[in-house]
Amino acid sequence: MTPSLAELRRARPRRRRVRRGERGVALIMVISALAILYVLAQQTRQDVELHSAAAAVARDQVIAEYQAKSVINLARLLLHAEPTIRRALTPVLGPMMAIMGRGLQVPQVPIWEQADLLLGAFRSREGGQSFARAAGVSFERARGLGALTGVSPVVIVDEDSKINVNGFDRGPHIARRVAQSLLGLFSNPRLDPYFTTRDPDGQFSDRVTVVGAIVDYADSDINAFDVQALLSTAVGATAMAPEDSFYSFLRPAYIRRNAPYDSVQELRLVRGLGDDDLWQTAVDPDPSNPRRRTLTVWGQGAVNVNTANAQTVLALICAFAPTSPQCTDPSAASAFITGLTLIQSFTTSMGIPVFTTPRDFVQTVQGRPPFGPMLAALGIQPFQITGNQLEQAVTTESKVFSIFAEANVGHAHVRIHAVVDMRPQPGIPSAFLNASTGALVRPQPAGTTVVTTSTGSAAIVTPGGTLLYWREE
Repeated sequence: MTPSLAELRRARPRRRRVRRGERGVALIMVISALAILYVLAQQTRQDVELHSAAAAVARDQVIAEYQAKSVINLARLLLHAEPTIRRALTPVLGPMMAIMGRGLQVPQVPIWEQADLLLGAFRSREGGQSFARAAGVSFERARGLGALTGVSPVVIVDEDSKINVNGFDRGPHIARRVAQSLLGLFSNPRLDPYFTTRDPDGQFSDRVTVVGAIVDYADSDINAFDVQALLSTAVGATAMAPEDSFYSFLRPAYIRRNAPYDSVQELRLVRGLGDDDLWQTAVDPDPSNPRRRTLTVWGQGAVNVNTANAQTVLALICAFAPTSPQCTDPSAASAFITGLTLIQSFTTSMGIPVFTTPRDFVQTVQGRPPFGPMLAALGIQPFQITGNQLEQAVTTESKVFSIFAEANVGHAHVRIHAVVDMRPQPGIPSAFLNASTGALVRPQPAGTTVVTTSTGSAAIVTPGGTLLYWREE
């Protein structure tokens, strides 16, 4: 039967309500799908940006690392070239040394003080122009220079210009010299408050105690070190009671190393040197300038008085002349440091060595010509030194150097601290080497090593020195 018109009208609104409800569900589904797609797109975009940034940082990290390593190698090449540069400067410096009464012999020239100028051509065009003006050369046709654009000025620090706290096991005379130098460093009257009050560990540690702690921490035996006996005899310290358990009562507790120090910062573990004020006053006055540091754990043992700062030189002299006014009077000590710093500003900073031999240095601090009267004119009294111990403790030639290189490329930063020893290294007896190759390595001067085999000899050149320490951050 055909539905009537009234029935059709009653059914029409119901169908409309059903259609409107279906359209609302579809709209919600579409909006939800778009929201999900938007979230997925944003996540994908963020992942792409993150991976792109990580790849860029990794790329910059590699570039910065190899730029810093390149600067380290350039610095090692510069140190190796010092004898060649010295021979080239002899016609200029020789007459100057003769005028100063030092003869025609030119000692080692501290070219590392001008490392940024000499290596500036590899860093930038401006650096190349500065070196060209100083050397009177032209780099117009040079290629491959100025590529190390992210490298900061290289810093080369002479470790032989500092007091080496290692080497206690080389012999009693070396231990005696090190202990005397440390006592000379701490003899400054201005350091009295640090040795008469409690240190950060809650203990009273006088000068002798701190020096003994430095030795006990690094020597190979387990006996307490008697500083007084060491300084009062020519053969060294006598065996004392076993070392105490001081470090085991600290929190956190640790034990003595009883082996040579690996780094300067390891000295902070020694009793008394954990005091930040004492450390900054006597050991490392300016952490941003490693040249001002007075102690080292590397070096050949003797201190290069041509490159050592005034504080280190005064400590070295006071080790062998403890009763001199400069070692007991703060004003006299300040006058000596000021006067020597003034002289160094006109000599070392310009690449002119002051002393030709250790004897020249000893005669100068004793007031003898030619520089002794100059010091007297500056108000510096002569030191009363007897014997030849001071002469044996100093040198005028450095062999161990720290090289600091930094590179900034993009968001990457790399800092490398390398220590190189420019001395020929001794041969290492090896049963395996002899049995397998029949070779024995023998050191030779001038940076070469001769390998002797059954078929003959061959020279191996090692111009960059031997790496003693490498830290990369």
